[in-house]
This record gives sequence, C-alpha cells and structure tokens, in this order.
Amino acid sequence: MVDAARFLGFAFANADFLFEVDGKGTVVFATGAASDFASSADCVGKPAARLFGTSEATKFATLSKSLRKGDRAGPFRLKLAGGTEAHLAMFRLPGQDGPLCCTLSRPGMRNVASPGAGNGLATRDGFLEAAAQLAGEDDALALVDLPQLPAMYARLSEEDRAKLVNRIGGAIRKVGAKTAGLLSPSRFGLIADAAGGTDELGKRIRAALQETGGSTLVIEETLIALKGRDIGAAQRDLVVRYVVDKFADGRWSIRESTDIAQQFDRMMDETQTQLQALTETVANGDFGIIYQPILNLASGELSHYEALARFSGRDTQDTVAFIEALGISDAFDLAVAFKIIGVAESKASQGRHIAFNISGKTICAPANFGLLAGLLARKRSLAPRLLIEITETAEITDLAAASHAVAALRVMGFRVGIDDFGAGAASINYLHALQVDFVKFDGALIAKIGQSKRDDTLLAGMVKLCGELGIETVAERIETAEQAAAANAMGFTLGQGWLYGAGAPEIPAPATKAVARRKGTQESWG
Repeated sequence: MVDAARFLGFAFANADFLFEVDGKGTVVFATGAASDFASSADCVGKPAARLFGTSEATKFATLSKSLRKGDRAGPFRLKLAGGTEAHLAMFRLPGQDGPLCCTLSRPGMRNVASPGAGNGLATRDGFLEAAAQLAGEDDALALVDLPQLPAMYARLSEEDRAKLVNRIGGAIRKVGAKTAGLLSPSRFGLIADAAGGTDELGKRIRAALQETGGSTLVIEETLIALKGRDIGAAQRDLVVRYVVDKFADGRWSIRESTDIAQQFDRMMDETQTQLQALTETVANGDFGIIYQPILNLASGELSHYEALARFSGRDTQDTVAFIEALGISDAFDLAVAFKIIGVAESKASQGRHIAFNISGKTICAPANFGLLAGLLARKRSLAPRLLIEITETAEITDLAAASHAVAALRVMGFRVGIDDFGAGAASINYLHALQVDFVKFDGALIAKIGQSKRDDTLLAGMVKLCGELGIETVAERIETAEQAAAANAMGFTLGQGWLYGAGAPEIPAPATKAVARRKGTQESWG
C-alpha cells in the first residue's frame, strides 16, 4: 500500500490528475477527476510513459531520470496519448526510494493567452511587466470588459475558445497597441499612444465576436490618459499596476461609473496620496504591534508570540497588500524588524520568543533582503528568541533567491517558517525549495476540519509529510476547544487563534490554558 503522506501534498497544487511513479517507471498510484487525461484504474501498474504521446513519452522518461531526491521540474506542456494537451509538473520526494510524484492540469486561460499562443496577448503578469517598460506619459491605458464572455467560453471547445481569443487579440493589435494582455477570462488591457486614439477598439472586438456568434455580447471599455501627476515614472508604473490589478480581480467595474476615466483618475490620485502617506507611516514607524500567543496543543504551554502589525483606521490585510503592490514591502519589513528587536531587547519582553513576518517580495529580492539581513546579522544574539515567518500575501517569484535568503537566516541562528501554508498552489513548491523550520497552515483549512473526510485525509497527510521532513506545524485560527482537539489529533504541534487570545498591545503574562474569546469580539488577521 502506498504511503499517503508521500503524495497527498499535491492536493494543494490545484491539479486535475495526480499519479506516482516508482523506480521502474511504473504508475503505483493515480487519482483525479480528469477522465480525458487518463483512467486511474487503467494506468496503475502500467508504464507511466504510456500516458503520453510517442515523442512526449521520451521527454517524460528523460525528465524523470534527471530528477534527484528533492528535485522538482515543470510545469511543461505535453500532449497526452489521447491527443489532449496538459501541463505536467513533477518532483521526486526525499526519503525511502524517492518516488516520483506528478500532476497533470488542464491549460487555463492564463496559458491560452500567452505570446506563444499566436494571439498577441500577454498574460496578466506579462502585460504589467511590459506596461512598466513601454508606457510613457503620452500614452493611454485602455481597459475592456466583456462580462458575458466566460459563459460563451463554456459553450465552446478548447480549440474554438483559443480561436476566439486569437480573434480578439488580432482586433486589439489592429488599433496600434504597444502591448496588450488578457487580465482575466473576461477583461483585457492595452497600452497605446493617446494621440492615436482607440476609438475603433470596441467595433473591432465586436467584429471579431460576430465570427463566433457573439455579436450581442456586452462590451464595456474605457480609455485613461497616463499623463501628469507629481511622481516619478517608477512610482507611476507601480500605481498603474495596483489599479489594473484591482480591475483584473473584479474589485473595480467599468459599470460602476458613467465617467470611468474620471473615476480612474480619482483612483490614481487617491492611490498616490495613500502611497505618500503610507510611506511616511512606515518610515516613521507610526504603526502598532499586537502580540498573539501560540501554544503547544498537547500540553497547553506557551510556545511564543506572533507580532502582528496594525494600522490606525486601516484594514491590515488591505494595507499590507497595498504595501507590497506599491513596492515598499522591504521598507515595511525593516521597520517591523526594528520594532521587534527593540521589544526583544527590553525587559518588557520577559525573555519571550517572538515571531514576526517578512514579505515574500522581500525574501526573493536580494537587493531588498540585503538591508534586513544586515540588521539581523548585527542582532544575531537574539536569534534563539526570534522566529521569522515568510508571508504568502505576495507570491515568491524567485525560489532560488528565496532559498539563499532562508539559508542565510538559518545560519545566523533564526528559525524560519512559511505563513498561510496551503492557501495557494505554490505552497508545495515552497516546501521543497525552502529549508524551513516550521509551517503555519492557513486558517481556512483548519476551519474545515471535520467537514469532509477527504479534506481531512489530505490535510493529515500533509501534516505527516511535514513531520517526516522535520518541519514543525502550526494550526492557525483555532476558535473552539473542539478545533484544538481535532488539530492535536491530526498531528499539529502548535495552535494559534482566538481560543488562546486575540492579541494584546504588549506581551502579556504567560498563557498556559486556552481562554475562549468573548462573544462579539472581532479581530482581523495579519
């Protein structure tokens, strides 16, 4: 029987089909709902290479043989034996015989809309990067929303869906866009010369839709000039990135205003004002810290406190996201570290152990990480009492750089962990790329314990895998004694949540027993 802990981590990889391969290249386990990929029953006990087309099977065999224990590769776009295309990701787990675990997932719209697909549209990230390089003061940003497009996608085959995106991409290119991208399944963006205008954009997209029977689809568009404002080009690019992200994520709709350009200008102005104010707040250290206890689930004894930043009159989660989007996360991390070091060196800390957060953006950028590392190197005498949590608010884009940073911190003696583990598809990659001491599982996963046997099995398997790798596990957002008991039974080492205390502006006396929170009490999560 295959040990579940060796492959269940893939449940967090957002894959459609999972399979495990032994040293002889035979599939020993498979599961998933993608019947067009393969049948779990039919592929177990057979060579894994048979899942792929002839030429792709050779590529799969070569890749699998090149992976050593702990190595990962992909995703790669390969064609399966039945002709379907899929993204393959693979990694060889450490320990025992180092089985090869693989995931297959359907190519999503993010992948269809790529320069290589022939539609001329960049991915969302690609568009933002290109916009930062190409946009000038005399240019304009055009945003287009086709809210009914996802419903149309659902009626089309994958091939016809790609053709439709190709047509829309062609229509956008014809208006002279410097760069254009698919920001979400229904939202598009482009940068063009404002003097040239994009008056024909809606008409061209309408013509492209007619060829696929979508002539009646609603098209909403707006054109916003980028000229003016008293900030540098680099900060203007960051502001554009922040506002475009809000549009792409559906947090801002063109339908909300009849004068969308004026609304966009107002958002730009408000964003710049907020950036300037927040920069001063960070520079002056004008933000608060609360300390929330983390306890040993088995004994109820205090382990340490987590330091959580709080901003007067601001939602913490939105503020941190804004800080990262506008490129000042390294300054904020440094300001937090200064505060925590001051507390750790004071008598008020009573010698307690304290964890504080570092943004994923800081940890994967050597230039940003350098100042923080220099500060911590001078304070390494505090390392036995300070823990560092890497947040997943922003995705870690350079795992190699992040790995070096984590290694440097651990050499200094600091314990390093991953916060909100399991919340994103990249979590499993972080676990294999970063040699961390602990992981804190996202509270949404803890809240669902007991609701689904399948989910509980997957979560327990991940906790077990962490244990086998020598990684301590923390269950976040524990609100009831029942949740605490369930997390303890599942194998979690530590627990954090309102059950043990909502957080205090000063490090309180040691807490050794769970204290249920008062009804009506609310606390935002950092």
